[in-house]
Amino acid sequence: MTKMTMSLGELVRRTLVVMLIIGIALTLPLLTPTLLLIFGAILIAVLIRSAAWPFEQLGLGNTASVLLGLATILILLGLFGWLFGAQLSGQFAALQAQLTEAVPQVRAQLERLPFVGSLAGATPDMQEIAGRALNFAFGMLGLVTNLVLVIVGAAYFALDPAVYKRGLAKLFPKDRSDKVIEAMDASGHALKRYLLGQLATMTIVGLMVWIGLAIVGIPSAAALGLTIGVANFIPLVGPFIGAIPGLIIAFSAAPDMFWYAVLVYLVAQQIEGNVLTPMVQNWAVSIPPALLIFALAAAGSLFGFIGVILAAPLTVVIYTLVTMLWSRDALGHEVKVPGRDDAPASAG
Repeated sequence: MTKMTMSLGELVRRTLVVMLIIGIALTLPLLTPTLLLIFGAILIAVLIRSAAWPFEQLGLGNTASVLLGLATILILLGLFGWLFGAQLSGQFAALQAQLTEAVPQVRAQLERLPFVGSLAGATPDMQEIAGRALNFAFGMLGLVTNLVLVIVGAAYFALDPAVYKRGLAKLFPKDRSDKVIEAMDASGHALKRYLLGQLATMTIVGLMVWIGLAIVGIPSAAALGLTIGVANFIPLVGPFIGAIPGLIIAFSAAPDMFWYAVLVYLVAQQIEGNVLTPMVQNWAVSIPPALLIFALAAAGSLFGFIGVILAAPLTVVIYTLVTMLWSRDALGHEVKVPGRDDAPASAG
């Protein structure tokens, strides 16, 4: 039996590595808000790079293309606010007043029903839940500070993403740096496709609900359409959350109006689930539904309300990195890289 010995230097090195890992594990929960801000900045940077792509194709330099892409996004947002801001502002104010009156009425009607009444009585106040969610989401540094940090960080990420990728790659062995950079490029490409696909889906669903609710006579249809469109950014559960305000208002108005609203939301979500989402997943990246459900649950447990919002894009990034760095490079499997149209890739 061979007796293994360890030099003092090796012992010290391993001890320091273990202490570093423990220190990172203990510090990570304290850095959660900052990590979420960084990932939010990455999302916006991906959108800025996407808007800069047409200008790059025209032969403009990187800096000019990114600045023009950012300007394009700001102009589109300003144009949207100019065209619909006044209408939406009025409708959201009316929607808030209507919900304030409708929630107690709906609760009172539900409490008259057997079994459902006990559930309604045990259900916490929706306004209290929303208030807690917003306080958690926009606490810490404050909403304005967070937005400034995210936007400024996104601009820096978009201007020179390569410098940050090279910096992260240096945390890995030198002979694996190229693979790490390739995986980060692939995850960025998959994230870009996912965000653009989600943006298209959110827009179409919001317009369908807006038009449908306006046809059946539900008040504040534009605000409700925008609400369901934004809520669709959260997969699986977002559409149900986004439909609640419209259903509450319709239920408080008249039973017939409620069923018309249910029909509008149901048709919109069926088109989204059976037509739009498969098309987006085929073009962008397909995440197994069960994996996405547990990712939402895990992100909500770890990061709270903001974690649920960012769970899907974060899953896209992690899924791509694991597919390439672990399944392909470490285990040698032939895998299809998420967000790419080419054939499955094998370890090289």
